[in-house]
Amino acid sequence: MIQKSTYFFIYLLFLCASCSKKDEKIVSGNVPKNYENVPTVKVENYINRIYIDLLGREPLNTEKIRDVGILRSGNLSFDTRKQIITRLMTDSSFVIGDSSYKKAYYQRIYDLTKARLLEGAEDGEFSDQIGNAQFALISSRLTGDSIGVFSAMITIDRCKNVLRARREYQLGLIKINQMYAYMLDNPIYDIINMNSLNFVNASYDDLFFRFPTRDEFSISFDIIESGKGGSLFGGFASNKAEYCQLLVQSREFHEGMIKWCYLTLIGREPSTQESYNLMVDYYPSQNLQKVQTLILMTDEYAHF
Repeated sequence: MIQKSTYFFIYLLFLCASCSKKDEKIVSGNVPKNYENVPTVKVENYINRIYIDLLGREPLNTEKIRDVGILRSGNLSFDTRKQIITRLMTDSSFVIGDSSYKKAYYQRIYDLTKARLLEGAEDGEFSDQIGNAQFALISSRLTGDSIGVFSAMITIDRCKNVLRARREYQLGLIKINQMYAYMLDNPIYDIINMNSLNFVNASYDDLFFRFPTRDEFSISFDIIESGKGGSLFGGFASNKAEYCQLLVQSREFHEGMIKWCYLTLIGREPSTQESYNLMVDYYPSQNLQKVQTLILMTDEYAHF
């Protein structure tokens, strides 16, 4: 005979099993967006914007027809948007007028970086600086001026760094932060932001969208003006070149790059959550292309 305690135990097991089953809940309003009714003119405008933002030009009619067809066949899905964006960034096939989409894309990044930091200075201005420095180098060597020789050689290297930046970045030899270091540490940036006070304020504003705090300014000014060593952003610098490296290696520089992408592509600053989400992957990888892609894929950018 089964004891009452055994029946009670079986009842408890049944009760617990029943309680463990969760009722299914239906979330209202969670319906995937239907893009079939998006007007063709909006799709064409989206293609136009992508080409302008990534390549600096509008698409040819053949390119527009092709890419609108790709988007329509994929129902404007995020995958098809990514397919087009990735092609414009990475396709090295020959394209009339651009050599290739990839080359045009990296030229666009180079031009935008110069526009942001160097007021759009032409490459010819750097070539002129190199020519002047080479003349000074010859003169200094003839007169035995070792300081003049050293100064001229440094000027030549700083200018050549800028001119090499696009190709080195395209080939993956440098990261985006090193390109920005070159754009800070050169004679043209020095001319635009004459004297150490202006240089410090401009470098913070250009990279971080803010001016330095009192302590940051004091340390930065001493580094540039007198070569006095100082600690910034978890590193140490004792001259202008090292100072520029500290700025572009900081976490705040990469946050500034995300902000710059939002401002140039969407026209607003990212929310704290948006910036955090992108920083998780972008900070260690410095993959600016992924940041741009994720923004360009959004309905907000596309106006769908």
